[in-house]
Amino acid sequence: FYNNRGDARYNKGDLNGALTDFDAAIKLNPKYAGAYSNRGLAYYRKRDMTHALADYTTRIKLATDMIAYIDRGNVYRDSEQLDRAAADYSEAIKMAPADARGWRNRGLIRLYQSDYKRGIADYDRALQYDPSDVFSWNNRGQAKMRLGDKQGAIADFRKALELKPDLSTAQESLRRLGAM
Repeated sequence: FYNNRGDARYNKGDLNGALTDFDAAIKLNPKYAGAYSNRGLAYYRKRDMTHALADYTTRIKLATDMIAYIDRGNVYRDSEQLDRAAADYSEAIKMAPADARGWRNRGLIRLYQSDYKRGIADYDRALQYDPSDVFSWNNRGQAKMRLGDKQGAIADFRKALELKPDLSTAQESLRRLGAM
């Protein structure tokens, strides 16, 4: 009951009410991984990264799955703990190698770390599994642009815009490359 009501409150934007319900759900069943995941997301939305990390870590201990590693990786990413984020995304890839989300997220970390060649390799894999992922097209284009592959970058930005015509980062990049 509490976890479901917490979800409803979360979806209405009542983060404090959601946290109260997730706390109650965890008190009733301290081994319920879903409540930790939901509470972690509420803390994440409130930008309380310390509590979000603690809840996602508990979630991983109780019920490890790919999404748990991606969720915790996102907190690490937004806390600028990029090596830890990359490690969690790598764990997600090991658990579900045919799921684009792990590859896409790790690719982003590699871009942040200026490791463009490995970022492109991750985006290649993400696009192999999800060719409609506009952000993988765009981000791979960013990496190619930084490596001096103008034609490859232009092709990727155009594909991103084909999928999402209003994607401003792809539009701006094409303008910078003289291709728009």
